[in-house]
Amino acid sequence: MMNTLLIGAALVLATPAPKELPKSTVKLEGTWVLTNAAEIKGKDVGPDEVITFVIGDGKIVIVEGARKRERPEDANYEADFTKKPATIDIKPMRAGAGKESLVKGIVEVSGDTMKLCFGKDGTDRPTEFKTDKEKRVTLMVFKRQADVKK
Repeated sequence: MMNTLLIGAALVLATPAPKELPKSTVKLEGTWVLTNAAEIKGKDVGPDEVITFVIGDGKIVIVEGARKRERPEDANYEADFTKKPATIDIKPMRAGAGKESLVKGIVEVSGDTMKLCFGKDGTDRPTEFKTDKEKRVTLMVFKRQADVKK
């Protein structure tokens, strides 16, 4: 019996430790400006629609130029790049925003281009980067802006 315990202990000690999952190297932080490549609920967005996302520290500041908002909209977000496609959940922080205001989407970052596809108003998370008017799915393509050094 003692030999069995010793062999068991030796096997446990000799087993390599589980490898850590690789950390995501995707960087969402930065200032992103909407390109002309956007479709909202199945309709192309014109070049006069200016939307900027400033992303950092788990928060997004959304500035919509053409809608002439008096102030930007703030939101919290969580992204998971271990999933395929990567997922993102955006939670607006405006007064009165309830659980139903959670925006479930997918995100892809390639260099300085970010694709963001999401459903609104309680719709299911999209599974592909494609707009769908019937399902109220929006697809947006952003370009990262260079950091301005002061």
